[in-house]
Amino acid sequence: MKVFVDEECSLHRPPYEILSGKIVAYHETPDRLLQIRLALEGDGVFQIEDADRSIDVQRHALQVHSVDYIEYLESAFGLWVEEGGDPEGSLFPETFPNAKITQRFATANLAPRSLAGKTGYYCFDLSCPITADTYTSVLASARVSLSAARELSRSGESAFALSRPPGHHAGTSVAGGYCFFNNVAIAAKYLQQESECSTCCGIAILDIDYHHGNGTQEIFYSDSSVTYVSLHAELDYPYFTGSREERGDGPGEGFNHNFPLPFGTEDGAYCGELRKGVKVIKEFDPAYLIVSLGVDTFESDPIGAFKLTTACYAEIGCIIRGLSKPTLFVLEGGYDLDTIGKNVRTLLEGFITGAV
Repeated sequence: MKVFVDEECSLHRPPYEILSGKIVAYHETPDRLLQIRLALEGDGVFQIEDADRSIDVQRHALQVHSVDYIEYLESAFGLWVEEGGDPEGSLFPETFPNAKITQRFATANLAPRSLAGKTGYYCFDLSCPITADTYTSVLASARVSLSAARELSRSGESAFALSRPPGHHAGTSVAGGYCFFNNVAIAAKYLQQESECSTCCGIAILDIDYHHGNGTQEIFYSDSSVTYVSLHAELDYPYFTGSREERGDGPGEGFNHNFPLPFGTEDGAYCGELRKGVKVIKEFDPAYLIVSLGVDTFESDPIGAFKLTTACYAEIGCIIRGLSKPTLFVLEGGYDLDTIGKNVRTLLEGFITGAV
């Protein structure tokens, strides 16, 4: 299996985040990529390839994200420094446009003109500080997913995008949950555009990250050409999305499928729900499958509360293999540095070999 990488994914390095009322070391660290790469390279099972730097990432991102949002991400840090911000620091939002404040007013949907207002308008939490190198890494992360998607469309061979920052929390015009560009959504749009019949090229997105992919759900909520299946923790971040009742709307009604699971979910229960999700995908019969691959479901993950073991990831890979679809894996979460590489490799090997 080819694994696509880009060194610029590691440039985004916020020193800290605010979590549970505490200033803590940033969990979404470049070391995640290093540990996964070390676990994959060396024995010939996985072939590491550099992403194609000639890809026009912004052009493809515009198929998913709004112009004003992209312009904000590109310019925010420079504008902040011009206003007196620390060139070595991180730009955090400080106020968010809660609907209880804005919903009655005609200006509710207008982007604020001040930078301080925009930082909250274009981000829904405190996990996405912007540094001098953030936008470079955001572009690189999407470039990796596009390079892997291109490999899939040209060869039909499944591939893995080893990308960060992750993407499944990023919506059309909002960042959050460590995510800025929605790498999976950008790849899905690319695969449809490259197909002979873009309007009939069905894409299934299987999200196995611990957290609900609110951004991916939002982007495709009215789209019948993409079915979204998510297994995630109930009552956990991002808190306001992910219920079974969220089924899509308009043309997309019935194409959104959430499988929320309780804290403490173990291997057997998880794989049982995964098989239900896979059945949904099998009935949809997509041309391509994209997997939002998070291993923050592991029993020792610092910000997850499931109890999956390493052995479970082999079974997950086998279950996904059973769909027999050209498959693109894109990295999302997973924050236990001691096990992230082993768990990702175990899942991918389960997919490749079918062995548990």
